Amino acid sequence: MAVFCKGCQEQFSSKNELFRHLNKTAKTCLPLDEYNAFIAHIRATKREKIAVLYGYLPGIDYQSLVVKDDAIGIEGGAHAAWLVTNAIDLVSRGDSSVKLEIYDSSIVSKINRSYGHSSNESLASEQDEHTGAITEVLSTTAVPLFVDDVVDDDDEASINNDDTTEDTILKRKLRTWIDSVNDQLDRMLSEMASDKSTSSVSTAVSNEWSPGRIRVFGRITITQKKFNAQTDVTNRRIDYCFPASLIFTTDRERFANNLPDVSSLQEYCDGFKLFPPGNKPVLARTDSGYIRPSDEMLTYLLTMKKVMRRIATQVEELTDAGSKLEKEFNQTSKRKKKKKKQRKRDNKGTTSRDDASSNKPSKVDKQPSDSKPTSSSKTRLLKRKRFHNFSPKRILAHNHLAYRRVDRIFHRASIRLQDEISTTTIKNRPFIVFSLTGDMFLHEQAVHIMGLLIAIFRGVIDEDIIDCMFDENFTSLVPAPPAPYFGLLQGEATYMTMEGKMQKILNARRCDKYNGFGNEDVVSSVEEWEVSLLQNVAKAWLRKGEAVDGTLNSETQWIDNVLMPWSKKTNELLKLWRASKTTDVTSFLPPLESVDPSVPQLYEKVLFYLREADKSGRWPSTTPGRQLVMLSTSKEGQQANLSMASLSLSLDRRYSAYSFKEGEGGASGSFSVGAMPGEQPKANLLFPELVKAAFELEVALCPDRPPSSTIAINRNAAFRPHTDSGAGAGQSTSLIVGLGHYNGGELVVEGEKKDIRYSPTEFDGWKQRHWTLPFGGERYSLVWFTPKGCEGMRGIDLEL
Repeated sequence: MAVFCKGCQEQFSSKNELFRHLNKTAKTCLPLDEYNAFIAHIRATKREKIAVLYGYLPGIDYQSLVVKDDAIGIEGGAHAAWLVTNAIDLVSRGDSSVKLEIYDSSIVSKINRSYGHSSNESLASEQDEHTGAITEVLSTTAVPLFVDDVVDDDDEASINNDDTTEDTILKRKLRTWIDSVNDQLDRMLSEMASDKSTSSVSTAVSNEWSPGRIRVFGRITITQKKFNAQTDVTNRRIDYCFPASLIFTTDRERFANNLPDVSSLQEYCDGFKLFPPGNKPVLARTDSGYIRPSDEMLTYLLTMKKVMRRIATQVEELTDAGSKLEKEFNQTSKRKKKKKKQRKRDNKGTTSRDDASSNKPSKVDKQPSDSKPTSSSKTRLLKRKRFHNFSPKRILAHNHLAYRRVDRIFHRASIRLQDEISTTTIKNRPFIVFSLTGDMFLHEQAVHIMGLLIAIFRGVIDEDIIDCMFDENFTSLVPAPPAPYFGLLQGEATYMTMEGKMQKILNARRCDKYNGFGNEDVVSSVEEWEVSLLQNVAKAWLRKGEAVDGTLNSETQWIDNVLMPWSKKTNELLKLWRASKTTDVTSFLPPLESVDPSVPQLYEKVLFYLREADKSGRWPSTTPGRQLVMLSTSKEGQQANLSMASLSLSLDRRYSAYSFKEGEGGASGSFSVGAMPGEQPKANLLFPELVKAAFELEVALCPDRPPSSTIAINRNAAFRPHTDSGAGAGQSTSLIVGLGHYNGGELVVEGEKKDIRYSPTEFDGWKQRHWTLPFGGERYSLVWFTPKGCEGMRGIDLEL
């Protein structure tokens, strides 16, 4: 479409050509105010999708003082992203006088950013609170950076049609845009500081209060319409900075004193890929030159590396059914995605070289030929591990989201901070930065991995605890200890697939192949920013001062209050786990003969009907969803693979996830009676006498408790750590009691053991994780509750 210059009436084939013409002749063709009005009109109706690289630090001097107040400053990743998008919008509109709206966390959580979690339903994937970031990427829209704007007299002579000159102008425009956004961010944080002066924050906190910091480093135009800053991430890195003395205990203090600074890290360990003694020497730089670390030092560091690898995900040769099913699940997902893309192309009626190639059978679709037998039945895959023990109260063992990929844990840097703080506490005190990389990190997963590593390195627990925590057949919850949260930083996210498609570098690394965030200005700014964040982390560690012997008080308090109590409790679980690998766990229970077989009169009727139902052969099978939180107590049967069961449901299998013999836990262990939302339980009609007697028992046990609508009836069922699905209605707690002649089988609620045999106990089954300890003998349990949707219903009033 042709366009005309209003000044000279010359015709141009595009607006870009018109802009180029006006850049050269603006003073003769148009008055400057008319030209600027014209540009503003064009820009107001045009925006482009951009990716922004930025970093942030929460308020209150990085987690050292967390105060709940409206004027606290930057609260974390979602809040920082909200501020950045607002600053970009203000710069695009050219108006800095607009007052910020009230921060709404429910809305900003949906901002498209690399460490966001908006596409995941579970809070288990939520970013850790008050976490800083070295770099993060978000995608939003902004006014394009027009190269052909009118420029001042000094620049006018340099403008011509040469591409190099246009690139130079664009870089200048980009630098101006970044500075403008950062100025807006500084203004916003300054407003927070002024608003805080009228808030109710205490004087002690006010003296050390800081709204936090945000810095934008770069911007690129997104050429792929479907780019998503969160879901297109191929790898994320999280960093943890802590004093070296946390892992180098007293007998290894000399190791900490000889750690190199960050400038010699690559020469020292090349990303922690150490050479064993006797091979290629590893050099560390000192004031007097280069030295080779002692064999003792290398041996210790190599041991640390092996421990890290035991936690990280590994590619394994696997032949068990669960692994094959996991492979099948991944292949099925790929086939579904490919078919979906093909249907979209067919609907559009497009034909291309890609369409032709898409009709070819993929490696996944190909079946082995009858004439060529398969060479092996083995399956090789990246075996994900179950990290529910590293994300407290957010995720459960049977949730498939718990199976995460941790690619690598490594020693990224050793640093000594000598900044404006020149006290002896800081000077020459070595700090270490460990990095964790993976696909997605669960809430608090990183700090719990670090807590476990520190515990092992300090020698307070054996490294076999790693196998214990990842053992699917060990039913007890074995939580890892959380390291202090103020050492945590989001590192960076990488987009390897999208970089190839867009031919742009999407994280801060030096690379001349493509444009993007790989130029020297961006990388240098990010490196300076990272050093400043690490200084803030060190200040948080040092805030509580040091003892006479030079140890940090914050370090000592964490060891005494968190690490040592955890190690005492967890070492007992480790003994139990080791015993379970060599013999039957029930052999450690008191002899069944020592348990009084008599039944209290109050329970006689219910136990009679339970045993009659057991003998009838009509005991209902357990639903697949409930089977995921159960395992068999049979000594003869093999326990089913949890990931296999979870994947069976994900693949929408119509058969039961587990397969057990009748009368054992799992397939025949649990069913519900009473009232339920929607279709009523069939067991109401199968065992009417049992249902009536069980509801009467609740009233007899707790006459002041509102009668429940529903009962879960369990027979010889051992439950994994879990919370009950759904929510309660009219009752804040569930009521449970055990019946029968058995030993062991205690209920554990958030680590607290409760003997429920003929001893009713109330607990919040919807919020508190609970599970069953090993038992022997005949064990029944009844759980009374009222689910959401059964408000006002009383099971005792049912007419059966």
